[in-house]
This record gives sequence, C-alpha cells and structure tokens, in this order.
Amino acid sequence: MQILEESIQKLGILVPITVYEEGRRRTTDKSYVILDGERRWRCANDLRLKTVPAIVVEEPDETQNILTMFHIHNVREGWQLMPTALKLQTLMKSLETHNERKLAELTKLSIAQIRRCKILLTYPKTFQNLMLAPQSERMKADFFIELQRIRGPALDERFPPWIELGDTKCIRIMLDKYLNGVIQAVTDFRRLAEIYRGSERIGKRGQFMKRLAAFLSDPAMTIYDVQIRGANFAREAKEIARSVKRLVTQLEALDLGDISSDEEVISELKKLRDLIEERLEAAWLVGAHDGQTGSNRG
Repeated sequence: MQILEESIQKLGILVPITVYEEGRRRTTDKSYVILDGERRWRCANDLRLKTVPAIVVEEPDETQNILTMFHIHNVREGWQLMPTALKLQTLMKSLETHNERKLAELTKLSIAQIRRCKILLTYPKTFQNLMLAPQSERMKADFFIELQRIRGPALDERFPPWIELGDTKCIRIMLDKYLNGVIQAVTDFRRLAEIYRGSERIGKRGQFMKRLAAFLSDPAMTIYDVQIRGANFAREAKEIARSVKRLVTQLEALDLGDISSDEEVISELKKLRDLIEERLEAAWLVGAHDGQTGSNRG
C-alpha cells in the first residue's frame, strides 16, 4: 500500500478503477460500488485527491461480478489461493456445477489451480482463516495442499488414529509440528504418504497405523521416525535401477585405455564392485534364512 501510495503521489492513478452504480442506491448523489481498484481508491483518500479516474460499467449479477474479478486479476495480478478458493466456491454454488473443465473455461484458472482450491475448501474454517490472515500471520496454502496427501487417504479410508482424534485435532497436531520445526518442510508429507502406500503394498497396514498413532501423540516424533521396513523400497528400487542403467551406459561408452590411466576412477569402481558384491551376498543370505524359517514353520 505504501509503495502504491508513493506511486500515485508522483504519477497519479494510471489505471482507472472499475465501478458500477448500484440500482438500489440511485439517488441525486450517485453512489458507486467498486468492482476493481479498492487499494487505489484507499490511497486516493489518504492522499486527499479530489477525483479518481473510473470506468463505469453496468451493475453485474453475482456470477458476472465474480467472473469479472477473476478476469481482472488473471490479467494483472493473482490472488492468494484461499481467497481464490472462496470466490470459486461462490461461483460453483451460483452455477450449480463442480465441473473442473467448465470452471477453468469461465475463470481462466488452470484445472490444477481449481483442484488446489477445492482441496482448501475441504478444510475447517479455522484453518481457512489462517490463510486469510495478514501477511505476517498468514499460513501458506502450500502447507494444507501438501498435508492433503496423507489427510485425504486418512479421511477416505478412515485411518483409526485420525478418525479417533478427529480431523480438526489431527490438522492442528500437524500444524504445531510444522511451526515447531519437527516437520521441517511441507514436502515431508509426501514421504509420509509414500510410507503408507508402501506399507499397504507389503501387507503392513496395521503396523503403519500404530506408527501413525504414535506420531500423532508424540509432539517430538518426526515423519522420518515413522519407518516401516520395506515400505520405501519400491521408490528406492526405481532410483537404484535408473542410476545403474545410467552408469552401465557410461561405462560401455568408455574406452578401456581411458579407464586404465585414471587411478581415481579405478579406485571408485573397485569400491562399487566390492559394495555390490557385499550387498548381493547379504541379500541372498537374508532370502535363504527367510525361506528356511518359512519351511520350518510349515
């Protein structure tokens, strides 16, 4: 606001505000409603300007009003995501549609933005208000978007720890952990979701639920403490496979003479060979032990 006021003081209002004359208030002294340009108007008042340039348009209905605001802000400046979500909610009610493609065409938002807005609208008002607070106190929407990666399955599949504590309390626990630095980055929720999906794949859902319950009850427990043996292997296996393929391609392209003349490369390749042999042998022993244990139990 201060920067805008300084600009107006030096150059005047370069972009007219947009207003309409409200039908219900038409009197001798005309009364106008600002459709776009409230900050410019406030600065003009503070500077005691006698006139403000304005474009007068026809009074829109609620739907036209919101669509006009979307178009204005898409051209010039984006809204924060939570205010956008609230405008989108009003529009969906007015049009009686949740069709993402239709909403995207009308608002010029991307389908991804619309989906993010819809996620925010599922949160209780308490948390929506945190995203509407003044900038110094505002909670970024990204936190709630990323939290949805585990909150969504928790609600849809009714995770016992989440349902027993209640959605609002679980969100508050996650938020407190983040604000206290126990959860260091909002993207850590992706790891928690990966652990859950991995535990499902290997038949350890019950073990994950116990860890999740402990995580929600212990303020100091981190997402990295919610470990299920083998739950992350699928992701790690893909990374290993990609790295191995890339290394194989590089080695096949090398001239043997070049390798033999570089002692550092030879040393590192020997370390890699020894490590691979050690890991493969250990994996074979574990597999053999598991197989033996299984046959004894049978």
